[in-house]
Amino acid sequence: MPPEGYTTVTISDELAEKLTRIMAHHDRSSYAEAIEYAVDTTLVQEDEITIQELIQLLAERAEELN
Repeated sequence: MPPEGYTTVTISDELAEKLTRIMAHHDRSSYAEAIEYAVDTTLVQEDEITIQELIQLLAERAEELN
């Protein structure tokens, strides 16, 4: 999660690749939509997204809602 006052985060190249695959496979047009899709559908499949990455995405999403 970004430090207080910041609105962006840096993600690893590996996570960016996974989000890009989610975008392509599930017709999403941005990382934000891919993250929302992953969170909403709780993708925990090894080839899609790891549990740790999902937890990070959930935390980021929760922070956005606050």
